[in-house]
Amino acid sequence: MIQSEILGKVSTLQNNKKSIRPRLTFADGLWLLLARTQHIVSKIRHKELRECGVTMNEAAVLLTILRLKRPATPAAISQEVHWEPHTVSELLKVMEKKGTIRKLRDLERKNLVRIEITEKGLDAYLKSAERKTVRKVMSVLTKEEQVQLWTLLAKLRDRGLEQLRLDVPDLFPPSDPDQF
Repeated sequence: MIQSEILGKVSTLQNNKKSIRPRLTFADGLWLLLARTQHIVSKIRHKELRECGVTMNEAAVLLTILRLKRPATPAAISQEVHWEPHTVSELLKVMEKKGTIRKLRDLERKNLVRIEITEKGLDAYLKSAERKTVRKVMSVLTKEEQVQLWTLLAKLRDRGLEQLRLDVPDLFPPSDPDQF
């Protein structure tokens, strides 16, 4: 009896599914396009990075450590890349095991950990920094279109940060493409 009830509900659901259409606004469609485009380009970049021996997240952390204008701590990295602190912590453990970073106790504040890139990490970063596939994909846009896209994406990002009530020092990439 239970099995027949389940089959009846599945049959009803399948019949109703034909009449149910998702209600998507233009903004919803734009969001889906943006998300799917990002996913596709990320897959291309992932393949490229595999050859360098790093993941996309590891490459992001290496770049962040190198460009931070303040001490590279797990908290600073987390804030910079907008990831949860525990996510950064776990990734740093993996990277330390791989030998691409080193954790050092701060000499002034013993409870503070600073992150330093090793020679192996620097080599991995330099290999990953070529970004040939991303540049190839982006080359479909003219310079003016790239600046326009930058400006629009920065506007969306900045509104998102505002809604999350996040104040990010040294926002990177900057909102103004001329400051890059």
